[in-house]
Amino acid sequence: MNPTTNSGQHLAEALHAEISAERIARVISDGLSATTTTRSGAVEPDTRSRLAALQLLLAYTEGKPIERQQIVVSNVSADPVSDIEERLARSPALRRSLTATLAKMDG
Repeated sequence: MNPTTNSGQHLAEALHAEISAERIARVISDGLSATTTTRSGAVEPDTRSRLAALQLLLAYTEGKPIERQQIVVSNVSADPVSDIEERLARSPALRRSLTATLAKMDG
């Protein structure tokens, strides 16, 4: 058995026994109406705390949204010269472009 899993399960069971679902719901509800006091003494909505509480509430009720992942595809050839030769063989447009560029370079 994985000792980390047993430790995590033990902690989850202890938290469940100590903190009721009603208490958790009350704390999330309080977070949705959180306020902060400015330096001038004005009481304003604490938008960061409210947003965090809303995200937590939605994660429990609707599930977390799918997080975007960037997938990088890299085609690295062991021989870059042969790769260029293959591309030139397949593409007449690339050959014309390369010929025109070389002609410009030669003057």
